[in-house]
Amino acid sequence: MEKKTYTLTIHHTGRDQYEVTVPEIGATKTAATLESALSITVHDIVKHLATRSLILVFVDQHIDRNGGYFDAQGDPHTDLEQQAIAEITRLGISPQVKRKERHLLFEVPRPLTRAQTSWLDEHAGKLFERYYTKDELEVKLDALLKEARENRKIAPNE
Repeated sequence: MEKKTYTLTIHHTGRDQYEVTVPEIGATKTAATLESALSITVHDIVKHLATRSLILVFVDQHIDRNGGYFDAQGDPHTDLEQQAIAEITRLGISPQVKRKERHLLFEVPRPLTRAQTSWLDEHAGKLFERYYTKDELEVKLDALLKEARENRKIAPNE
């Protein structure tokens, strides 16, 4: 596991006013007592450390004139994404999903169990192409990088 260092900054901003900040995870909390400010900051820290995203990547699917799904080779498909969503929910991995271009993004609030990981391993290459996990900051970084790439495409050449 990679070693990470976080900075905890405490400011006494005024009478009965404390601000606690952990810039690496974007957490800033203010409260009347230092104990209260620290307590509510701990929630954000635990969420950051525990929350992961499970990303299922699918092969390109194209829709024909009749509304059927086809992969890049032209083979017909049922809606694999819907089947994957149902299984991920049934296994208790995550009830929340976000659709992206060729993948599904699930927020996973606790570590995967051995059974859940085994299921993912068994279905990689069958139900979905592959899977991987990322922490909250990696997902945000990916979104920022994508936005920067899109902005470069839109910006006129100078």
